[in-house]
Amino acid sequence: MKIALDAMGGDHAPHSTVQGAFEYIKEFGSDSAEILLLGHQDRLDRLIKEYNDPFKKVSIIHAPQVVDTDEIPSKIFKTKPDSSLVKAVELVKIGEADAVVSSGNTGALMVSSLFLLGKIKGIRRPTLAPFIPTKTGGFILCDAGANTDVKPHNLVQFAIMAQAYIEHLEGWKNPSVALLNIGSEETKGNELTRSTFPLMKSHVSNFIGNIEARYVLNGKADVVVTDGFTGNILLKTIEGALSHMMDWFHESIKSHPICRLSAPLMAPAIKDLKKSMDYEEHGATPLLGVNGIAMKCHGSSTFRGIKSSLIAAKKAFDENLITDIAYRISEHLDIIENHSNNDDEN
Repeated sequence: MKIALDAMGGDHAPHSTVQGAFEYIKEFGSDSAEILLLGHQDRLDRLIKEYNDPFKKVSIIHAPQVVDTDEIPSKIFKTKPDSSLVKAVELVKIGEADAVVSSGNTGALMVSSLFLLGKIKGIRRPTLAPFIPTKTGGFILCDAGANTDVKPHNLVQFAIMAQAYIEHLEGWKNPSVALLNIGSEETKGNELTRSTFPLMKSHVSNFIGNIEARYVLNGKADVVVTDGFTGNILLKTIEGALSHMMDWFHESIKSHPICRLSAPLMAPAIKDLKKSMDYEEHGATPLLGVNGIAMKCHGSSTFRGIKSSLIAAKKAFDENLITDIAYRISEHLDIIENHSNNDDEN
């Protein structure tokens, strides 16, 4: 297997991406995937000299342009066709790579993947589905920002794809699905959630109903489905709240003499808590619905996040994630398309 890694994408690139690639090779050795680093040849040459690659599993493909985080995704093809991000996706399109991994501009990766790789048959809209770690394991949040305005049939497809993904990612059989709402009753919510509920009951296995935001971290559902606008707000609220609480906790310890003395005793528990809630442990988020393995890492990923993302890409390839999603969608295609036509007419 070959993985095209956008070496210039992300806040800490290219150092984080290069180190992540070699840490991956170091752990998995000759049985691992081959990593194709896309970026400026000279810069990457200088960096890889710092690492030993006895298995010759890392190589460089020159891509002189870099996609910035504030650039308009739809214009990337015209303005930066030789960027590391676009060329990495192109390698998957022409069959010279089996997956693409990037920490770069999310919109640019989505647009590039859609334009070059297309969508899985029957999928109306691809989606972002990050894994959110919790004390009981975690859950998939879908959508987390790719689609701000959606129809009920879109949410059903999101649920089906996210179920397939978490089965592959965590090995959970028949994962439970909940619809994010302001109450647990079927009649609660706006027009979107009320219309989606009966479709979920009919077409999504192990659908457990609505879930309120305050319960998403309690392990009540393995997949939480919502529109991208709401999902992105929820995701960033969780990230911000956890970061704030950890800072608050540390400041509180420092303000009490007794707590300062006992701080060393609490250190292992704090370390375990940070690790269990660290997004870098789980790596990239797949662009579900794209007809190819396209993995989006967090923009601030360090080498640990890159390494985890390469592991996730390899797992998705080995377990035929795209084929599995296509099969599951095909089972519901006729009914979902009928609803989608009705939605488009309304």
